Amino acid sequence: MKASITLLFFFSLFGVSLGAFRLHFFVNKTLSWQDAQKYCRQNYDDLSTVGSKDLEALSSNPLIKEDYFWIGLQNNRNQWIWSTGEEARVTFWDKGEPTILLGGNCGGVNKNTFKASNIGCNDQLHFYCMFVFELIVIHQESTWEEALLYCPQHYLGLAIIDSKDMMVEAKINSTEADTDDLWIGLRFLAGSWFWVNGKGVDYKAWSSNGELQCPAMNQRCGVYNRAKEVWTPTDCVRRLNFLCVKRKYIN
Repeated sequence: MKASITLLFFFSLFGVSLGAFRLHFFVNKTLSWQDAQKYCRQNYDDLSTVGSKDLEALSSNPLIKEDYFWIGLQNNRNQWIWSTGEEARVTFWDKGEPTILLGGNCGGVNKNTFKASNIGCNDQLHFYCMFVFELIVIHQESTWEEALLYCPQHYLGLAIIDSKDMMVEAKINSTEADTDDLWIGLRFLAGSWFWVNGKGVDYKAWSSNGELQCPAMNQRCGVYNRAKEVWTPTDCVRRLNFLCVKRKYIN
């Protein structure tokens, strides 16, 4: 059984990882960096890749008893890289870090300062693992309901674009689409718009016409318009490309 709890779901959009978003899991056990990496790769995708805006939320976990916790940061021949092999362009080092420390070739986060430090790799610390996801364009023309069925059969589900960062992700991954409008998991039923995971629409990116409070029957499915980078309501029986969510790494 995985000794972990889901903490939060958020983006880390930076460097060569642009276009990926991550779900982080806190693992309630203490291991060396290498053993933590092994554990994450066996049970998730890898040790967590993070951005500066993620650190406060990760550090606020009351289950972390030590001053530091591991993330997927390591020094490889005087170059800091992520556990996934990508270059780590770290902008959130703690003051005076990284230090020239014998054996300090692994990266952790100081939970008190929300900053990174280099730490001896054999230290026994709690850590975060991650699953990594991305959006993918499906180059077939389907109705909204056909897209809704297709995505979970082949990937994880129809895309939910419920934040500014998700809009960036949609922009990046829709450039090769064959249609300007792409189906997303946005639907109007029973008097309100909602996402296919059951959540209401808090973040909004509607076109200039605004959110339709009582749309006509042929305006009750949502699309992402890649030319204008907005959502628009449209007829559910139109045949369009669509965006699914998929795992970036499969173990």
